[in-house]
Amino acid sequence: MSVTVFSVHAPSAQEKDEAAYSLQRVIRVQGGNPVYVARTCPGNAPAESGPGFTLYEDLAGHRPVCSVAQRTAGTGSDGGLTVTGPGGDELAVLQPPARRKGWRPRWEVHLPDGTRLVGRGGTATSWVLYVVVSPLLLVYNVASLLGGYGGPEWHLPTRTAWRRKVGLGLGRALVKFSGMRDKYKIRTKHLDTRVAYAQAVLHDLPG
Repeated sequence: MSVTVFSVHAPSAQEKDEAAYSLQRVIRVQGGNPVYVARTCPGNAPAESGPGFTLYEDLAGHRPVCSVAQRTAGTGSDGGLTVTGPGGDELAVLQPPARRKGWRPRWEVHLPDGTRLVGRGGTATSWVLYVVVSPLLLVYNVASLLGGYGGPEWHLPTRTAWRRKVGLGLGRALVKFSGMRDKYKIRTKHLDTRVAYAQAVLHDLPG
């Protein structure tokens, strides 16, 4: 099984200085070359028009990987974002959750062949683990607060698995995000890495 592991990071000071564009994120690929994210919209559209960004293989901006921009009027725009290849081919439509702060934010990926991937914040396994260890977390936070070691640390599960929306949607996940390691894992045989990178950047943006 072909699997690629990567993570999304803030760029280093050197990378920012060397970039020919406004570098916002760097996708560090395990065993591969990094991918750079420019926080701009394709066609020099103003960034205020939506959460647009472009991915590049190089800091010079000569080798674009794909671009992400708000869907244009007349395409059934519903807040989705179109992922477009360098040649103008549509790779996917990403549907971010309406509310990032919800109980379980819902992320969707719509592929040209009709496949729909759905990922919810916190998998069933991570929520079960959360329920089991939450009493210990409560004791730890109370002890820290009484001991003057700082404020409480309490985070809901963020592990996310994007699965095909077929039946119960219990098949193998094509993309997984591990909140503890801040890493994404993609099954490259079944999903274009460019789509996974674009979804990861959108997933990583502040809510």
